[in-house]
Amino acid sequence: MLSGALNDAAADDTVNAVVITGAGDRAFCAGQDLNESKELDPADNDAWLQSWKRFFDVFATFPKPIVTAANGVAAGGGFEIALMSHVRLATPEARFLMAEINIGLPCIVGSFLLETHVFFSRMVDLILSGRAITAREAQDWGLVHQIVPAKKLQDAALAKAQELAAKPPVAMRLNIRRFNEIRNDKMARLGVSDALLRLQRAAVSSGEPQQVMAAFLAERANRKKPSTKPAKRKGA
Repeated sequence: MLSGALNDAAADDTVNAVVITGAGDRAFCAGQDLNESKELDPADNDAWLQSWKRFFDVFATFPKPIVTAANGVAAGGGFEIALMSHVRLATPEARFLMAEINIGLPCIVGSFLLETHVFFSRMVDLILSGRAITAREAQDWGLVHQIVPAKKLQDAALAKAQELAAKPPVAMRLNIRRFNEIRNDKMARLGVSDALLRLQRAAVSSGEPQQVMAAFLAERANRKKPSTKPAKRKGA
């Protein structure tokens, strides 16, 4: 859905900037659906990763500025969407994390994107710990450009997009094209796509991600079960 919307926006000459935000007020994007990937078969791994690659390619070639409005948790692929955007706004409650290590997967694209924004040691910290950083910490690191109260986030993001859309469009798109060239060239030189296929294939073939995700989902299901404790009768 997001890929299709971006492709439409790229082809629409009346669109000069885009805002991406999460639905509701709980999260920006929680990343991949664990129910979808918990039973991933090694034989299906490459096709699954190719679908992710096509998704990232939409961002890698998008010709217009993207403003992200993080209205909650941005985890895994959600964090990567934010990192592929050009301007990032967040609410004070927003959190950012690369959670792949917590579900038994290597974080290949995420580590590359993080390293283009922050020091190598900070990237290593987030990738290996899987910890979340606050919006304030993300701003201190340069990952978030502006922190905005939740009630004002959408208006602030639209205002920023309108500001960028009002700039000379040819110069803007040539700048974006150059940004894309720099990132894509570095990604190719480092062999990120090959590493994604090779290392994720090794992880999935080990069976570890499937075990970790199944255990996590089972624990979450148990937490949601209604209590079996009998209710007290009045006067008891």
